[in-house]
Amino acid sequence: METEVKNNPKYQIIANYIKDLSFEIPSSEAFVNAAQNLDKYEAKIDISNKPLKNGMLELNCKIFFEAPKEIIDKIHAEICMAIIFKIMDTNLKSEEIKRIILAEIPDLYGKEITDIITSLFHKSGFKEFKFKKNINFAELYEQQFSNLKQKN
Repeated sequence: METEVKNNPKYQIIANYIKDLSFEIPSSEAFVNAAQNLDKYEAKIDISNKPLKNGMLELNCKIFFEAPKEIIDKIHAEICMAIIFKIMDTNLKSEEIKRIILAEIPDLYGKEITDIITSLFHKSGFKEFKFKKNINFAELYEQQFSNLKQKN
């Protein structure tokens, strides 16, 4: 995958690549069922990170589709993009670092990830596929943490 270096005073993106890509249509029944029920599939997001050597971090941004339990013959679609980066500003507070990891960096690659998934669906015969709405990681981050603040 193409490596793209992005600079920011707070952090530096060193590389990005598709770490995992899975698109499975196990049977013709699953294809027909998915074509009829694709609007019931939900896009789920999982973001994780792990430390690497030399102060670098690997951010894994995964999007996968989940069918409702009542659908028996299911398709599987999942992509995980890895982004290697380094925090450059050592004076950042933990809340700022959390926002960079969970919102800012994923927003840089969100469109690329959704474009890849959309292309896979289209090339696999699901010509009408599109995301119900654009994925805005900053908005999701704000929602998640405002919900946590309300609970406390």
